[in-house]
This record gives sequence, structure tokens and C-alpha cells, in this order.
Amino acid sequence: MPTKDVRKILLLRFSSLGDIVMATAMIRCLRTTYPLAQIDMVVRSDFFDLIKNNPHLDGKFAVARDKGIFELYRFLKKVNQQRYDLVYDAHRSLRTSLLMPFIKAPRKAYLRKNYLRRSLALTFKLKGLIRGSRRMLERYVEPLLPLGVQYDGLGPELFMGEPAPLPFAPPEKKGIGIIPSAQWEGKRWPTEHFRKTIELLLEKTTEKFFIFGGPSDSFCNELVSSLPTDRVINLQGKLTLEGVFQAFQHVKMCIANDTGLMHVADAFKIPNVLIFGPTNSDMGCLPFHPQSRVVEHELWCRPCSKNGQAPCIRGRRVCLELTTPELVAQTAEDLLKQL
Repeated sequence: MPTKDVRKILLLRFSSLGDIVMATAMIRCLRTTYPLAQIDMVVRSDFFDLIKNNPHLDGKFAVARDKGIFELYRFLKKVNQQRYDLVYDAHRSLRTSLLMPFIKAPRKAYLRKNYLRRSLALTFKLKGLIRGSRRMLERYVEPLLPLGVQYDGLGPELFMGEPAPLPFAPPEKKGIGIIPSAQWEGKRWPTEHFRKTIELLLEKTTEKFFIFGGPSDSFCNELVSSLPTDRVINLQGKLTLEGVFQAFQHVKMCIANDTGLMHVADAFKIPNVLIFGPTNSDMGCLPFHPQSRVVEHELWCRPCSKNGQAPCIRGRRVCLELTTPELVAQTAEDLLKQL
């Protein structure tokens, strides 16, 4: 049952892209349980587009990425002036851990990260400790269960603002999104494999391809080099986050690494062919879309890190090398037939 004395709620989840997207289900469920409450959320400024148009939130705030301790102190003063009834640390980062003891609120909730269990599983390959773990979508809701909040099973969601011009002419039919990047290089399937996959699908289908990447993902130029520009559109560095939202309206499926943009596509009801390497399904970051396909291999060494940042203990990413372009192209073709 909802708690009557919870009228003002603050959610803290500063980053990252995929984590904030997965937390959107929790925001919706919280609003369902507390329809009349004031629900505010704070994210890092470079991820503000993820919550800017969310109708379930009242106050939407951003903190700068690299402003240091004085910025946190100013933010803390503003928070305490609001007199929140509940503050939920849905991040458990260093910055939120520094803030939470000094935030004045009668109720506080914390995301359970299971650090010890995950560390043992990754370090000593005790996979049974994390096998069958709940999806992050559900784990964001779990700390709010005592307050009557229940996960509704409807997955993540994002909301677009006013449309803006895109750097390509809208195609007659939706195409395939390619997401070859990831925040940590260790999770990236080789660029040449993405290229070979596109070449195979260019031969076997009439689809158009949209290449998504951030400003620093210059390898996308190598990926598209000499490919037909009427069918392969390189959007790397040309879109804001809101621009990606709009471009995804012209995409019917994606081929992606385990990265934030994959979750953005998922929130827009786009199925993915997801390529797992050093991370795996048991870590809870699976796509929600029921038609999505996961390509991964059962190896003694994986998962080896929570985000692909750790060096490979085998000296080379066998987990990614075993995934061939032919396998991914065939998986994509099978998904296309279903859509």
C-alpha cells in the first residue's frame, strides 16, 4: 500500500545512458503508486534529454559532470530547501554516496548493487552467484517495494520533444540501425566484423542502414568507407541525444553492442540483435523487447567485468571473436522475417 506521508520524492541517478533508460520503468511505477506526489529527478547534464520530456516527473534537474565538491555542496543546499519526504539513491556512485548522509529526508532508499556477490562471480568465476539475476528494470523498483511500488512489467520508455531537422531524407520504409560503439572499448565487437555484416546484408536484402556513434567514434568512417552512400548513412557525431530519438523513428531493428544506445532503441520498442562479449545476460542488462536476439557464447572466463573495462585475462577477446559476421547477419535476417 502507498504511504500517506510520502508527498515529495527525489530520485538520484546521475548516469549512465543505459542505466537511466532502464530506470524509466521505475519512474512510471512510482507515479502509478503515488499519482499526486511531487516526483523530481536529477541526472548528469549530458543525459538530461533522457528525462526532459518525461510526463511522470515534475522537477527535472541536471548536475554538471566535472564541477567538483563545491557543485555538490550547492546542489545539497537546494535539495534540503525542498524538504523531500523520500530520497532514492538509484545510483550508489561516489558522488551520491557523499550526498546521501547530508540530505535531510525522513525516508531514504538505496539501489542494491550486490557488490560482493558480483565481485566474487567475476573474479573467481562463481557464475552461480549471479545466474538468474533479475533484470535491472526490476531491480530499480525493488528498494521501493516497502512503499507499495510494484514493477508493472511494461519495460523502459522515453519521450520525444518537438521534432527537429535530421541530416538525412526520411526513407520510404524503416531501415536497420547499427550501433558499433560502447563506452568501454572492451565491449566493442570488431569494426571489421560490423562492416562485413553490413556487406552481407547489403547483398541479401534491400535494407538501408543507419550508423550511430558519438563524436569520438571516428572508426565509423572506416566502417562505412566505400559502402554505397544511398544505402549506408553515417550519422556518427551528427546527432544530439534527442536527434537520436528522432532518427530511431526510422529504424525497425538494430544490431548493437552492449551499450546505452541499445537501451534507447529498446525504450522506443525497437528489437535488437545484441552482441555480448565480456558481459553477459546474467548481469541484468538485457533488452526488454520480446523479439530481440542475444548473441553470446558460454565460456569459462565470462563474464569478466561489469562493463568491459577490465583487461582480458586471456589476452584477447575470445568472447567477441567467436561471434562471426555470418552468425550476426543470419540472426538479423531471421529477425527481419519476423518483423
